[in-house]
Amino acid sequence: MKRILLAVAILVGITAFGNDGRTIVNARLQSVTVYRSGAEMVHTATATLKQGSNELVIDQLGNQIDINSIQVKVSDGVTILGTEFGNNHLTNAVKTTRVQLLEDSLTSLNKNIEKVDLVVSNISQLQEVLKANRDIKGSQTGVSVAELIKFMDYYKAKTTELQTELAQLQDKKQKLTLIAGKIQREIDEENNKNTSTTGRITLQLQVSETGKYNFEVSYIALQASWNPFYDLRVDDIKNPIKLIYKANINQSTGLDWKQVKLSLSTATPNQSGTAPQLNPWFLSYVYPRTNTRMLMSAAAPKMAESMEEVVVIGYGSLKNKTKAKPLEEYVSVSDNTLNVTFDIDIPYDIPTNGKEQTAVLKTYQVPATYKHSAIPKLDKDAYIIADILDWEKLNLLPGNANVILEGTYTGKTFIDPNATNDTLSLTLGKDKRVAVKRDKIVDYSSVKFLGSNKLQKFTYEITVKNNKYVAINLDLKDQFPLTTNKDIEVELIDGGGAKVNNDTGVLNWLASIAAGESKKFKFTYSIKYPKDKVVNLQ
Repeated sequence: MKRILLAVAILVGITAFGNDGRTIVNARLQSVTVYRSGAEMVHTATATLKQGSNELVIDQLGNQIDINSIQVKVSDGVTILGTEFGNNHLTNAVKTTRVQLLEDSLTSLNKNIEKVDLVVSNISQLQEVLKANRDIKGSQTGVSVAELIKFMDYYKAKTTELQTELAQLQDKKQKLTLIAGKIQREIDEENNKNTSTTGRITLQLQVSETGKYNFEVSYIALQASWNPFYDLRVDDIKNPIKLIYKANINQSTGLDWKQVKLSLSTATPNQSGTAPQLNPWFLSYVYPRTNTRMLMSAAAPKMAESMEEVVVIGYGSLKNKTKAKPLEEYVSVSDNTLNVTFDIDIPYDIPTNGKEQTAVLKTYQVPATYKHSAIPKLDKDAYIIADILDWEKLNLLPGNANVILEGTYTGKTFIDPNATNDTLSLTLGKDKRVAVKRDKIVDYSSVKFLGSNKLQKFTYEITVKNNKYVAINLDLKDQFPLTTNKDIEVELIDGGGAKVNNDTGVLNWLASIAAGESKKFKFTYSIKYPKDKVVNLQ
């Protein structure tokens, strides 16, 4: 027992002071500013130092950082002579409680699987014995018919019993193996949380007098980011859009962020050690990588109720027992010249597991002008479009958006503020209550031969029926073909009252359709080309 106590005392001494006279302290994470890529983490630490030279190790920092970004501030009376960053590979040598529980469960399951395998093996051996006994009985002479019938009945019953039991055991093993696989994946996920090491800095210090000193350490951690996404809720097309601005935050810095002051910034951290200088600022186009095409499901489930309460994982409980409020009420927005910062004024928790966690940043009531858009040549459905003016004040970033229209989830769209002009247009989904049909009118279409040429005339009629209880504003488009071949002639005979763009061949009708009303739009064009040629007429 004395030896054990002595070993513990030595271990405590190494932890506090190091085995070479160093002072070792743990840092406390105070605040984090998460950028679109990377995060600035700020820690504090307190150490008691002696007069003269000291070597101080500040532990419990992020383990993957930009070394050039490290900054250390210290109280007066301490001079920093040198700084060195490294990793503490002894951190978390002991398994976490969760991992231990998962591994215990996996061990128990594997033992049950082994028992099942053993019973299966025994049954297989019994089947072999039964089969061998059948062959022996069959080869014996002098066996009466009654004895043979009795044995065959026994053999049949026993074989069926063994096969049934074997099938049940195989089913049990399959279920146990499935559960064991899930537990193993959870163990792997826990082990991939990047917590096997933490970062530490070693400081060479000159101290004016013995005392307790405060340190602040900041740096850029590499394994963290956030991305914006949105919910668009429209109760009906007479009211503003409820735009819910959210953020997906993830980090695997090696440290759990517990009760920290969290900020989200659209800026890119300046990692240069050289004083900045202003260079000419040239504007250019920015094209987001995400496809802006609307992804809609024709059979989208009604899930407004399930989406009504936004899941916000991560913010810590308030220290004072105040009435719970939505997270967004603790978020303030700073709109700077080149970036926007969202400051969350509530202690926040984000584990170092790399999983995305959702934070609601702001909710806006956005006035919008609604219309229906249809291009029946390409799609028989009509889409609801919301046009938003003065969208710049919303500080939007390119990102996906969930659309909930009149209480029904209709799919996803993409908000692309970089690709707009004065108006931001958002597709809210299909409106099945507006029927659109496009027909080729045979009576008005014809084919004629003029010498060596063939003349074809095409007439199309578009019918739009508004089955809603309110009027709609319709933006309807179709087209006629264009040509750059001198042997092919195209003529728009009748545009049907549409606005015509001769450069693109687009016909555009803007019409108001009353509730229950049906309207028709008709246009005609002709194509003349050599009759011995084939032209893509569709």
